[in-house]
Amino acid sequence: MKKLFLIVVTMLSALTMSAQPKHEVRAVWLTTNSGSDWPKGKYDEAKQKELLVDILDRLAAANFNTIIFQAQVKGDVAWVSTMQPAMRYITGDGAKGLSYDVSRFVIDECHKRNIECHAWIVPYRIGTTSDANRYKNNSVKHPYTTHPELCVTYNNALYLDPGLPETRQYLLDVYRELITNYDYDGVNFDYTRYPGSDFDDADSYAAYNPEGLPKADWRRQNINTFIAEFYEMAKSINPDIKVGAAPIGTYKNVQGYGNMTAYGSVYQDACQWMQSGNHDLLIPQMYWNENYGFSPNMVTWVTNCAGRQLVIGLAPYKMVDGSNDWEVEVVTDQIEKIRNQNGTSGVCFFRADHVIDESETKIADLYDALQNNYFKYPAHIVPMEYNGITYPNSPLNVKQEYTDGQYHITWDSPMLDELSTPIRYYSVYLCDGTNVDINDLQTVAAHIVKDNEFTYSSTDPNLRFAVTTFDKNYYESAPAISETNSIDNIVTHFQICYAHDILTITGNKSVKQVDIYSISGANLRHAQFNVPEVSINCSDFSKGMYIARIIYCDGTTTTHKFIR
Repeated sequence: MKKLFLIVVTMLSALTMSAQPKHEVRAVWLTTNSGSDWPKGKYDEAKQKELLVDILDRLAAANFNTIIFQAQVKGDVAWVSTMQPAMRYITGDGAKGLSYDVSRFVIDECHKRNIECHAWIVPYRIGTTSDANRYKNNSVKHPYTTHPELCVTYNNALYLDPGLPETRQYLLDVYRELITNYDYDGVNFDYTRYPGSDFDDADSYAAYNPEGLPKADWRRQNINTFIAEFYEMAKSINPDIKVGAAPIGTYKNVQGYGNMTAYGSVYQDACQWMQSGNHDLLIPQMYWNENYGFSPNMVTWVTNCAGRQLVIGLAPYKMVDGSNDWEVEVVTDQIEKIRNQNGTSGVCFFRADHVIDESETKIADLYDALQNNYFKYPAHIVPMEYNGITYPNSPLNVKQEYTDGQYHITWDSPMLDELSTPIRYYSVYLCDGTNVDINDLQTVAAHIVKDNEFTYSSTDPNLRFAVTTFDKNYYESAPAISETNSIDNIVTHFQICYAHDILTITGNKSVKQVDIYSISGANLRHAQFNVPEVSINCSDFSKGMYIARIIYCDGTTTTHKFIR
């Protein structure tokens, strides 16, 4: 049976459509550091998988569409690596490797739910000497053990020195392994900055500053150079991967506020990464309210991001951290402000537990507000127009059949556009048979369908449907409205006969494909041919009525009912 990947949208809503964008990034950081979100001290493979599936199910049920999974913590990783050891928060023992491919599992589980999966990576911060020593018996050593010459101690923690060319090369090798071996939809840099102004990099500053730059500019240039080299490497391996980062929440201070800034305090010129074309999106960690300039700082990011994708990082943890005591409305009001600000593409929550933990009343209330209000309707990922706009073609031969309270809608895949852009999925809409408003979320019958068919239950025999194509870049085609030919409507120059358990199809042109369905819409038989006469043995079918759908080599399609 073909498996349909879909989200059926209820047609009843008290929300205004302006509150529900059709395209919006709805993301969450899923933390593995200390096992905070996952795996929570569970080291059994089956229990880890069960917990991760439960997390993703909860997020999918609230219509999240992006997971930023922490694949690197402190010089240790959640992928099968020859360069950094397996994360002890997953294995439970620094001497062990992964018992299963964690990154492969989380990517596959996200994709099953039509959720993008981005790898959250932490390049420079690599823990403490105690952290490094936990891996001394691992066959894959900690970077402090393999490359102590690259490390600087700052406030009792270890950092790879961004000023060393050898650091850049080492990190590029680490991430080349990740991008080559895994189909993450994106990577998201964290802590890609200096830890403080008094970081001890005098030696590298003296050795690798041929332009004689002031130290602040030199530090920013070091990180900019690494980001540019990473972007070129990543895109050469996977042109579709999205390169993003989560910078400090204030880029440069606006008048009236005195926040710690990305640009000045930690030498992180994240907007230069966007302006230079070496980044696809930013998720600034705007973890404060209007007392610290939430709205004016958001405008600053928009102004400086060169029209590239900006997703705002939110802090639901401040509802429950004991020091801030935010109410749910602080977070939901910020969602509304983001939606009303031109130049933003969505939201990202830190972190998963602070969205789905039912044991905390405020978190449960936030989840309810998201599921039943702010994220009630599923959203498509926002296209990145600066990478080029593509124009998918509409589906072909859209047909609908109504039997016993169910519509069976089918269509053929369209020709690819002139760039041969792959198709990602389809959407199905209700329409009046002539017109359809694909921007009206109340018309959505199926948000995402990965196959070329969809079954819709209704007692109304007079519905009509339209189908659109989404390509890999999340651009949508014009709708194709279904035809309503009777299920028994047979073109006269074909003969279709069922007798003695054999379905026979003959005619004056070749048959390309035959699919046989149960009345409930289940695909029971799929066969491909290129001959003018076809015989299919149906003796293994149970007694009952079946539907045969025949596609001919010239693209025409007929359907036929038969009873065994």
